[in-house]
Amino acid sequence: MSSETDIFNSALRLVGQTAITSRADGSTNANIIDDIYDDLLDDCLRYNMWNFATKRVQLAQTVITPAYEYDYAYALPADWIRTVSAHNNDAGYGVVDHKEEILGGQRVISASADQLYLRYVARITDPNLWSADFRRAVILAIGRDLAIPIASSNKLKDELNNEFVKTMNRARSSDSMGGTAEMRPRGSWVNRRGNSRNGGFLND
Repeated sequence: MSSETDIFNSALRLVGQTAITSRADGSTNANIIDDIYDDLLDDCLRYNMWNFATKRVQLAQTVITPAYEYDYAYALPADWIRTVSAHNNDAGYGVVDHKEEILGGQRVISASADQLYLRYVARITDPNLWSADFRRAVILAIGRDLAIPIASSNKLKDELNNEFVKTMNRARSSDSMGGTAEMRPRGSWVNRRGNSRNGGFLND
């Protein structure tokens, strides 16, 4: 089992630093990690449509609706990182025309489908739920971003970044083998409102 602190200490070893007890222990190393980690993890999760981080949910419509073009707005989940696909049916067929926007100070998906099912990459913070390659990539990314502020080494930063890229690519490749290809829509039914939108299925 790997804890968040285990991930941090593995990264600190890469730059020749001593371990911390937590990201909140008040040490210089912990403070730097605490400052960079959340955004760094989000960036790594945004890197790919990870199977291990994918969730499915039926979205709820918001009270506020778009001023034009789309009929409805659906609130995105709090742990949303990136959209994988959006559908107007629970079978997951076809793709609904949609836009990710800010509406009424809230991040939403605007669409004309009267129900919306979302598959998305979520913010997964438990390292034990990550794939092994992804876990190693996150460690390398932290080490890379610590190389200059802690180790004062551009050379080490470049070396760790090169290793991060190779490991992340390997993680993407192995993750792609964890599922089948996206289902295509049955038939060609299309429900349009105007020329640029589709409230039903889109042909692939």
